[in-house]
Amino acid sequence: MNHKFDDVHQEMHREFTDLRATLDRMGARLDKIAAGAHYVTRLVEWSEKQDQFQLDTLKRLTELDARVRKLESQ
Repeated sequence: MNHKFDDVHQEMHREFTDLRATLDRMGARLDKIAAGAHYVTRLVEWSEKQDQFQLDTLKRLTELDARVRKLESQ
């Protein structure tokens, strides 16, 4: 009977060790996914700021072009 309990105990220990290793790997992957999502969010924010900067620059350039054309036509 003790031999059977020892066998069951060893088997449970192996299974729990494997389960713990699997959970550790999953945790590491989830951490990487969360970090990736964070950096993608930052990249999207930066990209939107760059888009707005380019629109503002184009607007200013268009206004300056119109002023120069007006001055040249006088």
